[in-house]
Amino acid sequence: MKKIIVDMFGGDGGPEIIVRGVFRALMCQSEYDFVLAGSSLIAQIVIGEEASKAGILAEGLMSRVSIIETNSFVTNKEDPKNMVRDRNDTSMVLALKALKEDPEIRAMVTAGSTGCALVGSCFHLGLEKGLLQPALASALPREGGGYTLLLDCGSNIDPKAKDLENYAHLGSAMVRKSYGVETPRVGLLNVGKEKEKGTEVLKEAFGRIEKSAEENGFSFEGNIEGGDILTAGLDVVVCDGFTGNVIIKGFESVGLISAELAASSERFKVLLEPDDTGKPNGVLLNKSGKTETDGYHRQIDDPYNQAAGQQLASETAKDVPGSAKIRRFFDYNSQAGAIFLGTNKLIMKAHGAATADTILSCILQAINLVEGQS
Repeated sequence: MKKIIVDMFGGDGGPEIIVRGVFRALMCQSEYDFVLAGSSLIAQIVIGEEASKAGILAEGLMSRVSIIETNSFVTNKEDPKNMVRDRNDTSMVLALKALKEDPEIRAMVTAGSTGCALVGSCFHLGLEKGLLQPALASALPREGGGYTLLLDCGSNIDPKAKDLENYAHLGSAMVRKSYGVETPRVGLLNVGKEKEKGTEVLKEAFGRIEKSAEENGFSFEGNIEGGDILTAGLDVVVCDGFTGNVIIKGFESVGLISAELAASSERFKVLLEPDDTGKPNGVLLNKSGKTETDGYHRQIDDPYNQAAGQQLASETAKDVPGSAKIRRFFDYNSQAGAIFLGTNKLIMKAHGAATADTILSCILQAINLVEGQS
């Protein structure tokens, strides 16, 4: 039976959130079973509660779950090297060991420390030949549909030109195997599109990637700028881990702000659109807390009313179609997690602030990637 192993600990919301995500994965697919590294008591209680809410028996679901028992876990404050050397009883290390040793376990999902997962994956799983550490890749939804794979997103903040070349090879190989793109289009992130732009490392990387593209089955599109990441139709964008990490976190904040702006626009349109009597349909508050219904201009010119409307729009943002679409486009909770490339088995790294939906997305993406590589 094919399995996914999930680290129950390490997420900001506690193990209950992780297990709820596993429950949802159990409910929506039957091809994969699960191994949980953590507390069997917590797993049984949470799955029992969720099964009861769904009106089904928990026993059938629990028969598809096995537990590697531990109450020890890695924190974000721990030194990754010490974790590998001295903390062999933690949920992350036990999950990594099981991933390596059990051929039925095809992939791992963790919301724990990225640094510990990186060091642990090198130590316990091993890397593909020529790599010193795995690359952390994120699939970003791009304009017009599809995804652009951005790497590295935080594994190596000061890579050499050879590392950037390896990222191009790893990213294009994944896109080809998992997304079915026959000849991936690869771009190198830089401060300008001209070949001579950028640092010495980027200049050397340009030459190395350009030279190796045909041999490795991808099309090198040259240097790209930040504005091209989601708009140029690229399959892979290569950058250093510092830049990639900043981009990912920046996209998240821009997405949330954009969703709020869309919600405000839609909400004001509804509030201020006249009804059959010529008066606005909606109601905004004035400074005294009384309703204001006698004119578009008096409401919109009052800063207090604008703030009240924006707050109301923010509270109802999830109900606005445009806003919801924007949120989903950028939200890490709906876009799964980062992928470790270069390890001998697949690891999905969920955001530390993962919700149950995040874990479900990570599990489903892991299954899709594993099946695509089969």
